[in-house]
Amino acid sequence: MPKTIFFLTIALAFLAGSVASQERHSIFDELLQEGLAVDVEIEAAMMELVENRRLDEPVPARFTFEDSEGHEQSFSIKLEQRGKYRRRICDFPPLSLNFSKSELQQLGFYPKYDKLKLVTHCLDDKEEGQELLLKEYLAYELYRELTGQSYRVQLARVTYIDVNGEMNKARRYGFIIEDTDEMAHRLGGTECEDCVNPPDSLLEASSENLMSVFQYMIGNTDWSIQMARNIKAVSQKNGGKLIPVPYDFDFSGFVDAPYALPSADYGQLSVKQRVFLGKPASRATLEETLRLVYAKKERLLERVWAFKPLSADARRACQDYLETFFLEAEQILMKTGPYLDSPLLQQPGQLRPQGVIPAGESPAGK
Repeated sequence: MPKTIFFLTIALAFLAGSVASQERHSIFDELLQEGLAVDVEIEAAMMELVENRRLDEPVPARFTFEDSEGHEQSFSIKLEQRGKYRRRICDFPPLSLNFSKSELQQLGFYPKYDKLKLVTHCLDDKEEGQELLLKEYLAYELYRELTGQSYRVQLARVTYIDVNGEMNKARRYGFIIEDTDEMAHRLGGTECEDCVNPPDSLLEASSENLMSVFQYMIGNTDWSIQMARNIKAVSQKNGGKLIPVPYDFDFSGFVDAPYALPSADYGQLSVKQRVFLGKPASRATLEETLRLVYAKKERLLERVWAFKPLSADARRACQDYLETFFLEAEQILMKTGPYLDSPLLQQPGQLRPQGVIPAGESPAGK
């Protein structure tokens, strides 16, 4: 009997350790405060980062935030500039937050997911820079409303402190994007890192169509599954198909950034003109997707209006832009108006023609 009790005790201890390991959460989970902005402080040689856009070496930094229980947590991290276009043209570059795996492990966090992206304010003009960033954050949140096959994001109020005293302390909105490996794990797969120009047969059709319709809804042409541009492909386990997960929406008509350029390839005169870039889909597949999105119309518009960090004028403009899409979707589903002219029913890459409500105008013509 004593031996039995001994081995049972060992087994229970092993099981408890295993469960504890499984219950460990990521640093992004710790940062996540849905519906709220987390307060973050970053101390580093900020002037060096801002002034030297060719700097590829990581810069040591201290990353501090207040968690959901009001406790301050602080980490030694490495800051890196990231991106290409925004890194070159923005007043303030986008950043990568690289945590120490050993420190995460020591503090009880899952160490594998140690790389987060910080989307920064880009423009020094505080009002305009904030508005553009908040609209892009909102685009991520709208996609989350439509599908869990998406990145999680966390809004943040970031205070930047230059440790050398060469730059004044600055406080700006930013948002943090979860580690790609963590996102892929949530979706039951892994990132496919060499998935350039995947055959259509490997794509999960309904996921691809929903993603493409969403990109059309927000007026974004800055993406490509074929070129793996602003799309991560998640390879599902057990031979499942690829799930495309989009990111980077600052070139969309919904955000309407002053640095976003219309696509000459598609004949755009404005980024607010919608172009459908999805794979050709059956009418049944398209209508199923449109019904799913249209069913959430009020919820999506409500999310926009309830997002008070944005000014009322900006929220109203975002709502008006989405309304033009919903009218187009309604015309297709009800088979009314000039619905046959919709690019959603044409070959990919066509502009929305005359006869359908012009992109960027509300149904009431405001």
